[in-house]
Amino acid sequence: MKIRETVLISLSIGCLILWVLEFRRTRTFGEHYWLIMLCLAFLLAFMYVRGVHLNSVKQKPAVPVKPTRKKKKKS
Repeated sequence: MKIRETVLISLSIGCLILWVLEFRRTRTFGEHYWLIMLCLAFLLAFMYVRGVHLNSVKQKPAVPVKPTRKKKKKS
């Protein structure tokens, strides 16, 4: 994992924690909606950067996708 990916995922988790703490303090969703949006923006940026990095390295995904087999009909 590159430093960019680490920073983006850390920022996303940090914004989520801040939102939870602020929500518990004020009990209003609307005032701190921007923290959730910032968390999602950092998360989407992390996913984009990670995808670009994996495509440039041509690395296989962590979870391999198995092809499904067709079932034969019994006659």
